Amino acid sequence: MPYKSRLYYLVGPSGAGKDTLLNEIKQKQYSDHQPTVGHRYITRTPTINDENHIQLSTFDFNRRKDSGLFLFDWTSHGYQYAIGKEVKKWIKSGNNVIVNGSREYLKQAQDIYPPLIPIWITVSESVLRDRLIKRGRETAKEIELRLNRNSTLELQKPPSCVLINNDQSIEDTVGQIITLTEISVI
Repeated sequence: MPYKSRLYYLVGPSGAGKDTLLNEIKQKQYSDHQPTVGHRYITRTPTINDENHIQLSTFDFNRRKDSGLFLFDWTSHGYQYAIGKEVKKWIKSGNNVIVNGSREYLKQAQDIYPPLIPIWITVSESVLRDRLIKRGRETAKEIELRLNRNSTLELQKPPSCVLINNDQSIEDTVGQIITLTEISVI
């Protein structure tokens, strides 16, 4: 049976567990067709328990962007984010790839790379609030602003997204992502 590699674009609110899910997929083999986790380029210093991203200065980020090295790039919460064009080579070489994207940038990402499969991570407000508090990056006011922003963005969710709830165990959520990548075998 032939296999067609795919790009999965994982989105969800800050605190929904995207970094944890991606780290879990990087650490363990669940399937022969599980996605390779792509890294992001970000103009933010990594913190403990943060995603394993490549930190760039604003100057270096813009130089790479101007050189056409990014497939996707966006700004959020005062930082610049990008996914490099190297993911297209990974897909062409037969790998499923999953990247940590942005809900607000999803439409542009679909326009740039139409075959991408968006995975929209949802989480209940109480679980999200608890995770944001435990993470300790934001003040109580900033957490409430993030929760309000999440409610607004949830209403704008496009119908093309695969929905996965991450209120459950990490193993259950990763299992859903791996099952999705198995569907790509055609």
